[in-house]
Amino acid sequence: MTLVIVLAYAVGASAGFAIARTGKLAGEWRVFIRTQLLLSSALISLLAGWQLGGWSDLLWPVLVTAICVLLIGVAYLLTPRSPSRTAHAVLGGWSAIPNPSFWLVPMSDAIAGTAGVVVAVFIDRLARAVFGVFVWILRRHAPIPQRKRTSFIDEAPFIALVVGLVLNYFSDAPAWAGTVIEWAAPVLAATGAAVFVGSVMHPSQRIPWRPGVRVWVILTVVRIALMVPLVLLAPTPAIAAVLVLGTFSIPAFFPPQFSVLYGYADSVVAASVRLAWFLAPIGVIAGLFIMRQ
Repeated sequence: MTLVIVLAYAVGASAGFAIARTGKLAGEWRVFIRTQLLLSSALISLLAGWQLGGWSDLLWPVLVTAICVLLIGVAYLLTPRSPSRTAHAVLGGWSAIPNPSFWLVPMSDAIAGTAGVVVAVFIDRLARAVFGVFVWILRRHAPIPQRKRTSFIDEAPFIALVVGLVLNYFSDAPAWAGTVIEWAAPVLAATGAAVFVGSVMHPSQRIPWRPGVRVWVILTVVRIALMVPLVLLAPTPAIAAVLVLGTFSIPAFFPPQFSVLYGYADSVVAASVRLAWFLAPIGVIAGLFIMRQ
């Protein structure tokens, strides 16, 4: 599965790069972003909510989510005063948050197996609930006015999670749900990489990135400092491996995508998508080391 996921990332990134280079679909790229949100992300959200085993499974995901929220607060303090300060703080903080859907879930599956992917999926689902608030803030301050009906698509992963939790309350998840989540990992990797690369290379995101490096470095150091103790306190190797993958994560995919959707141009986002990749090998090597102990 590890090789399959790596190949999926490569294929998706190559496809997104090739499409962006042509420049022919720049005007329609927002449709691709929303299609990916609606189909793959929403489906996984629904199944994960349906599979929730018990509240004890949420301890570590809750702690990671709390760190994500704290990063937004730190970003707010670092963001200059302006009418759109809250929105840019969300974008900056979100850029420093571990990438749950397109990194933690597939890589936890590859490195830590079933025990790891369950924790990663719960982190992703709780993060989705918080991301729903982030999306609401970004829509509210969006430089490009948004039609009300698109809010149902942009919030589709969160809505699907709620539906999944309701289904979980009334019935057990079908046996095939776990299989779908497992095999959806390479699909998420490929589609996420394609939409991410295409968004980063979108004409609206070709902005100076060096002014955002200082804030991104500060936020990333805060994330690492807060998550390393969780890695050390993790009760099992699988949980520790998932947490270390989040500590040293690839860039968050959603900030550049929603920047394209809503018309933002944020230098912290631009810095993140260029620099965060250098941290990922540390997480992979550390995760493999933990699982082999």
